Amino acid sequence: MEETSDPLWRLHSYRVARCLLDHLQGDAVVLAAHVDPKTVAQLSRAVASMGANIAEGYSRRSNADRSRFYGYALGSTREAMLWYRSVAWCLDHDTLELRMACLMQARCLLIGMLKAVQRSDAPPFEPRV
Repeated sequence: MEETSDPLWRLHSYRVARCLLDHLQGDAVVLAAHVDPKTVAQLSRAVASMGANIAEGYSRRSNADRSRFYGYALGSTREAMLWYRSVAWCLDHDTLELRMACLMQARCLLIGMLKAVQRSDAPPFEPRV
């Protein structure tokens, strides 16, 4: 309940990142039996970094700071896509396609967020209480 009452929860990109993080736990169990633990760790870090950077950027006051963290989240999203592709042979087709669809959605949302923040007429962030 605490997480969903936070204004951050209204960001669709954050909810997608959280969903991926939740699913990653099950994926990691499957992957652990087939791939190098370092690969699972890299995938885990990339997926976790997505939501962490969205949250960090959302909490920043300046457009430049928000843009930087949203850019980090976009990079982590692209990295997670590559790591999921690298372990595709270990996951069933439907699972992989669902993860990739979520990652593509997150990528599109983050690109839109970056464009909005980088516009010169974007208003400064004001936290809602």
